[in-house]
Amino acid sequence: MISVFRKDGLPLVHDVEWGSGSWRRARGLIGAASLSTDQGLVLVPCRAMHTWFMRFSLDIIFFSREGRVVRMAARVKPFRMIWGGWPAWGVMELQSGWFPWAHLKEGDQLIFRSKEDRSC
Repeated sequence: MISVFRKDGLPLVHDVEWGSGSWRRARGLIGAASLSTDQGLVLVPCRAMHTWFMRFSLDIIFFSREGRVVRMAARVKPFRMIWGGWPAWGVMELQSGWFPWAHLKEGDQLIFRSKEDRSC
């Protein structure tokens, strides 16, 4: 698991799974009953994603290879598609309703740290 911070050190999400394999990217959160508050899934590489067969709405944050936020979408309902755009390299998926949207805007840089790095 990793944690996600804004570049200035503000914590955004504490428990994020990093999904980079083709099977994990294809499956995503399909079949998951829910995610807990402060949990998410990052899929890379990923410029577009869908919510087909999802059981809950998602908050979506697309980011570039450098971690810059390139697109955000709140409350994406099941059976939708969403495109992050050409600059997108990855996506962070969160269960809708708890993410502090006021703390993030397009252009902000995300920092991904493993749990081991957080204690330093």
